[in-house]
Amino acid sequence: MYDEKCLQNIGGNIRFLRMACQIGQQELAEHIGISQTHMSNLECNRVKVSLKLLLRIANVLDCKIDQLLDSRAALEWVNVKRAPEPPQQEYTLEEVRQLLELLRVTSK
Repeated sequence: MYDEKCLQNIGGNIRFLRMACQIGQQELAEHIGISQTHMSNLECNRVKVSLKLLLRIANVLDCKIDQLLDSRAALEWVNVKRAPEPPQQEYTLEEVRQLLELLRVTSK
């Protein structure tokens, strides 16, 4: 459930997610079609953010609106986004053949 308290944190959540994505304030402002000053005012909660801007911000930051509204959801998103992906090892055809041969020999 949401209450009006989450509205007080939107600006801070936007700033937190923007910084986690390593996007500058000016860059995000340009992507969503507002001035850097207006972006600063949004992040400092000096102005109200419209649903239209929330949608644009979420699209640029590749997050859900929920993560802009809820500080815990924002933190979870950042932790997941920063989690290293497991390395994917690619083997050559020759390496696969050698491995299969080794398995064949050891299974006898």
